[in-house]
Amino acid sequence: MNVEHLRKYITEVRIDHFAQGTKVFSEGEDCNGKMYFVFSGLLQVYKRKATGEDQYVRDIKPGEFFGEMALVFPSPRAATIVAASEDTKVGTITKDIFLGMGKESPGFLSVILHSIINRLTAVEDTISEKQKELHILINGIHEKSSEGSNTESVTVSEENTQDSLPQEPVDETNKIEPSSKDATSEVQK
Repeated sequence: MNVEHLRKYITEVRIDHFAQGTKVFSEGEDCNGKMYFVFSGLLQVYKRKATGEDQYVRDIKPGEFFGEMALVFPSPRAATIVAASEDTKVGTITKDIFLGMGKESPGFLSVILHSIINRLTAVEDTISEKQKELHILINGIHEKSSEGSNTESVTVSEENTQDSLPQEPVDETNKIEPSSKDATSEVQK
């Protein structure tokens, strides 16, 4: 990455300090078209669960960035970011600065793209693991359910077997034997 070409953009980067526990942004907020770089300190990522409570996802450390989707896809923030150390120093860049830096140094875009691909791969791996866990749970529930159903169906089928039904007496006088033509003709007379 050519740092000389990027120097003019460095002065346009806004630096913010966040005290521990301060939110940089919350899940669902408008994205405001800004991306963030961590210079010092520690941030934590949280996602809102279906129950409404926030669940810790991961840490963001110095040298890492977040919020990059706001530059390419203006949608609400996908997570809540909270400062986890006493003084967290974060640089904020807008879409215009990002595009200018990318134009001056394609290496800058390459670093960003590489990082995004790594994150997406990690997310895909997590989804795959969760799908496997879900499949195991569903199979376990299905097996438990089947065990209960088999016991009932065995019980029901035993109750309905021919041996358990009362036998009616068979009247042998009108019985036709298919193997004997003579018997058939006598019955017809």
